[in-house]
Amino acid sequence: MRRRPRQSRAQASSQALQDAFVRVLIERGYARTTIREVVAVAGVGVGTFYEYFGNMHALAALCIHQRVKTLESCGRAVIAKNAGAPLDVRVNALLDQQVGDVLIDAPAWAALFQLERQISSPQAFRQQYLRHVGLWHEALRCPGLAQPPPLAARMVHAMVYGWVSQCLLTLGPGVDAASLRQELGRAVLAYVAQLGLGQGRAGVSHYPGQA
Repeated sequence: MRRRPRQSRAQASSQALQDAFVRVLIERGYARTTIREVVAVAGVGVGTFYEYFGNMHALAALCIHQRVKTLESCGRAVIAKNAGAPLDVRVNALLDQQVGDVLIDAPAWAALFQLERQISSPQAFRQQYLRHVGLWHEALRCPGLAQPPPLAARMVHAMVYGWVSQCLLTLGPGVDAASLRQELGRAVLAYVAQLGLGQGRAGVSHYPGQA
């Protein structure tokens, strides 16, 4: 059984390996990424690698899981911060976070999106998917008003994940972030508006940093 990094020093070693893996992945691609190169970049020994990971596949899977988990956790913080705000404000806030947190590290996410289907098991992918659908369900809920249809959160997540991932995979990490966010906002808000869930101020927020 592989060691779980519980203590601070062990966690630092595991995180260093994850960070190094992403750096090498961006530069060389998964097929050319080696354990020796990852540990060299991380500044640890090969033995340390095998304390935590059985192989490169296990390290790649953890990197994807941790990034997606952090994205979800930050999204829940945004929902909590905007609790009680009009529906469109909540939706725009979550869009800003979900898109912004990915595009601020676009090269890494582009590489991980490309790798995701090869690495993540169907069960892991399903769990990640359902957590993000749940995130959008919370954002769309309007206490005291009509609640979102069962498939609404799935549709919004599909729009967000599909648009962002496909833009990164086809256009590359240099994609125009402001245009991507604006077009996605138009599509999502138009869909949400026709659901008739609550009274909000229709409009598309500017991407962070845009006037």
